[in-house]
Amino acid sequence: MTHQNKPGESEPQAPLGRRDTETSRTIIVRLDPNTHKALRIRVAEQDMSIQEWVEGLVERELGIRRTTKPA
Repeated sequence: MTHQNKPGESEPQAPLGRRDTETSRTIIVRLDPNTHKALRIRVAEQDMSIQEWVEGLVERELGIRRTTKPA
């Protein structure tokens, strides 16, 4: 599903630290509101973003080892 900009609407700005879209891909995950709230609390306790937490989870599950932390 792609977002279509309305006439005069600018492209959404990526948060600081987000990877370049040339080297990463976007996925959409839908969560129950209670699950989302629990996830927000967990990542806040770990001083992480949801992006960092999910990316780390996927990499661990797939056995991918990163040598450097993303910018």
